[in-house]
Amino acid sequence: MEQWANLLVQVAKPVVKTLVYAGTSSLLDKVQAEIKNEQQNQVRNLLNFLGIEDFIEIFRKLNEFTDSDAQEQRLESENLAFLQIAERSRQTMLQLPEIYKILEHWPLRLLPAQLLDASHPNGLLPLRIFLSPPQFPSDRLEAREIEQKLAQQLREFLNQYYPLHSQDRPTEFLDGVWKSQGVRGECSVKVLFWMLRAAPSLILESEVEGDFLNVRLAYWSSQQENYYYKTLLKLPYKSLLEESAKNRARTWKNTRNRLLALGKNAEQVKRLGGDNAINLAILEEAEALQSAGIALGELRFLYQLNRKDWEDLCQLLGICYCSIAGWVVDLHYLVKDDIPPRFPEWLPQLIQEASGLPSFQSAIQATISIYPQILEEIGKNCPETIPELTLQLARSSIHLGDRDLAKEQISYSLARWLQLHQLSRLEDLQESEAIPPTMTGRDINYLKTLKSCLSDIGDEWGGVRLEELFKAIAQQGNNHQLNRQTSFVLSHTFTKWEEDPPSKGRVSPISAADKVAFLGISADGKYLVSSGNDKTVELWQHERKSWQPYVSQTLTGQEGEVLAFALNWDGQILVSSEKTQQRSYIKIWNLLTGKLQRTLLGHKQPIRALAISPWENGSDRYFIASGSHKIKLWDLHTGESFQTLFGHRAWVYAIALSADGQFLLSGSEDRSIRIWRLPTGELIRTLTGHQGSVRALAIAPDGRRFVSGSDDGTIKLWDLPAGKLLHTFTGHSGAVNAVALSPHGQHLISGSEDKTIQIWDFQTGKRLQTLAGHRRAVRAIAVSPDGQTLASCSEDKTIRIWQAKLDILCDNELRSAIAAS
Repeated sequence: MEQWANLLVQVAKPVVKTLVYAGTSSLLDKVQAEIKNEQQNQVRNLLNFLGIEDFIEIFRKLNEFTDSDAQEQRLESENLAFLQIAERSRQTMLQLPEIYKILEHWPLRLLPAQLLDASHPNGLLPLRIFLSPPQFPSDRLEAREIEQKLAQQLREFLNQYYPLHSQDRPTEFLDGVWKSQGVRGECSVKVLFWMLRAAPSLILESEVEGDFLNVRLAYWSSQQENYYYKTLLKLPYKSLLEESAKNRARTWKNTRNRLLALGKNAEQVKRLGGDNAINLAILEEAEALQSAGIALGELRFLYQLNRKDWEDLCQLLGICYCSIAGWVVDLHYLVKDDIPPRFPEWLPQLIQEASGLPSFQSAIQATISIYPQILEEIGKNCPETIPELTLQLARSSIHLGDRDLAKEQISYSLARWLQLHQLSRLEDLQESEAIPPTMTGRDINYLKTLKSCLSDIGDEWGGVRLEELFKAIAQQGNNHQLNRQTSFVLSHTFTKWEEDPPSKGRVSPISAADKVAFLGISADGKYLVSSGNDKTVELWQHERKSWQPYVSQTLTGQEGEVLAFALNWDGQILVSSEKTQQRSYIKIWNLLTGKLQRTLLGHKQPIRALAISPWENGSDRYFIASGSHKIKLWDLHTGESFQTLFGHRAWVYAIALSADGQFLLSGSEDRSIRIWRLPTGELIRTLTGHQGSVRALAIAPDGRRFVSGSDDGTIKLWDLPAGKLLHTFTGHSGAVNAVALSPHGQHLISGSEDKTIQIWDFQTGKRLQTLAGHRRAVRAIAVSPDGQTLASCSEDKTIRIWQAKLDILCDNELRSAIAAS
């Protein structure tokens, strides 16, 4: 909901409560003593106009909840009622005449109120589709006629595959509503999103830029906090028009030769040929120059275009529009309702329609190339479906006879599947001692489809490798390695190294002054990093199924108390915070050498939270986030501070950064969680609900949910985009100091002042296991990238390593899939 709507809720809440508690009639009686009867009537009319009186009875009923068990239900109902008030007021305000003065640059012919009030069959909310057609500089087709041709083609496609009355994939295509002279580009998308964000929408936009046509996509679902806006294609439309003209010239050449054979003279033939004859002369001249070794790119040939060329271009563009709409609708309902896509049905038909175009190959390439881009944007909320959908596209490409394109899609699909299971190659799966706990029967069926695709493109060696893989998996299944229920058992207990450098395997008790406060596991799972306020960092190496001392480094140069640590993704850079009597510092260390690389100044108060994250997904640029009473962002490589975030009213104890670097979460002593958008630093929302300081934060692998641990002993699960509380985990008897999530989102792990570590099923909220053994409060936990190793450290000055154990509970679905393979 928009910022002004949130503000409306905040302002309206105390007002409405006053109306409830004091009584509407009583309030109006007081007003009556001060204003005239006419003014009192105006107040009553205003209440009616805003629809507030409709909710008075709701609030009276809410106040009847008095026992503690009903408080949560009361709060949820109250918030729902306020949201209804805000939405009612929002739609009412859009009907006020004054609002339309602000909408002079509204890009649509329909007004917002007309779109918001629209009713839909079956009670379903369809994906609404808008068309912003291109404005071609054509004297052959008027802009309105181009729009009509594109709209007709898209309408027929949607009516056939995604009609408005569909029971599972409804769409509503609104053609002819985009103003031809209206605002275009992202400005128009922002305006529409601001007004219509509650209605899932797709905008197909095209804009002429020189000799090219930019085809863009804008999309949002009702759950999104922002919209997708991306240029998918840059079609060389002038080249396509010229190719159409050349194709007509080649066809005319055969006709010309037949006319000459009938005795027609050159003048008669030229007259009958019209612009085809002109184009043929230009084409033959170009071919002669090219044969003479002259580069045609430096020359200009003015081919004569006619209506047929523009109609062919419109048909090609319409095919692109249909494919974009089809891809988006499929993914929209796949993500929203887990409904399988329909593109295997309609893609062959679109390609068949393109087969008669002069630029047939360009049409195929343009249509297919769109899909991976859309899949990455919209499908990133369900990454497990990306390999399967890409493989379906590969199968369609095979059936269309394009094996090279199919090979590209197969390679991409397999790479994404391996990435999901944290494998670098298929052989890693075959050589492993057990099937990864993330693998299900769905994955076995994926591999079977992959084998079929490899066979269809003639990759016999790939098929043989998969056959060997199936045999290895089946053998592992016979050995009872196929299990889904995971528990953790204590594997090692570390204290402190006695020697420097140590001899392997030797450890000794940590001195009373030492305290382990930080744990981290490198991305490859080979190294465990531990550190504490004794200014010593220790690395433990995992080899031969056990953890051994590897190297110990003393962080020379520390002058004060060390409060917080953060480890970068490859385990080579450690960032620490230090507090002296004068000020606070951030220090960046090379773990392998123990050398101080850089000291950052900018905080005066103690820095109690640190985090490191990529600037953006796939980038090699990283930044540091540090929290005291404020939050500062620093470039890891340059040490420059580029953003300061203010808002918390007390110390910041926890910071978490999304994997794509777009969101920062902060938890504070003021009991709130704040969500910030990066790199702008915009505060998106403030979440409340904990009754104690927020000590720990962790974002789920899907990037859409996160958990928070608090001094109140609870862990809360939140929806990140919506800021909605989804679940509260209860079970600890003390403050929750640390939370972590397994890489595949199966388990939530929490460490507490009550000396225990709890393992929870992240999907159901069920507590699966309690790990006891630490004699004092658990301060930090870390999970390996494969989810098989859990490390914990405590105030009892020990580090404990817990290994995942696969219980003998076989997954029948997985066994059946393997047996069928």
